[in-house]
Amino acid sequence: MAPTPQVSIITSTYNRSALLRRAIASVRAQRGFDAWEMCIVGDCTPDDSETVVASFGDPRLRFYNLPVKSPPRAHGALAKNHAIFQMARAPYIAYLDDDDTYGPDYLRTMMSEVAKHPECPLVYCRVHFVDKDTGRRILGNPFRGAYKWSRENLMRYNYLACNGVIHTRAVLDEVGGWDPGTFLDDWDLWKRIAARHDFHYVNRALSDVYVKADPFWRRLVQKGWKILRHGRRMQDQV
Repeated sequence: MAPTPQVSIITSTYNRSALLRRAIASVRAQRGFDAWEMCIVGDCTPDDSETVVASFGDPRLRFYNLPVKSPPRAHGALAKNHAIFQMARAPYIAYLDDDDTYGPDYLRTMMSEVAKHPECPLVYCRVHFVDKDTGRRILGNPFRGAYKWSRENLMRYNYLACNGVIHTRAVLDEVGGWDPGTFLDDWDLWKRIAARHDFHYVNRALSDVYVKADPFWRRLVQKGWKILRHGRRMQDQV
């Protein structure tokens, strides 16, 4: 067993062992911060994820496979809860989806901000969006990326990327864990925390989220048309 970490990285996975290898490699490539553990929970995954995790030979990597597949609506919430409440040992919780990656300075930068802002139990940053087919960074933001902290805006729409969030483990004792009965379970959790606390925003893109998005020109035209019809209050993505 590795020494007690400062942050537990939570990853739920299902049938994506090749992508999971990439996600794990990005964690192990962190610069200037080694006090982490990665709690990886398979949602009754049938592939070789356990073998992939073991192949790294790193005691900071821990794997468990749920014996029963979660209902479709839960989409990873039960796996995340198992990782947090049954496996995680650190006072801080981070997240990394199995098909995404951290930039090399993610943990060092974010944990430094955590230490500077103990009054905020949740710290979040911006992310880069990457085309999952080409591996190229997407021009513009195809979704609502992170913005400066605003409780009012968060209650209207979700602008936090899960891979850009670190929060205290203790705050989940206040608000509860991930709700498997809520489809937008990440947004649900952020709102429950925000009802009690302020968040701290780190204005840097520190992790990569792999998505499938329309070309920039098409998104630009679509957004322009929506602004003409509805005004800028729509907060549509570029």
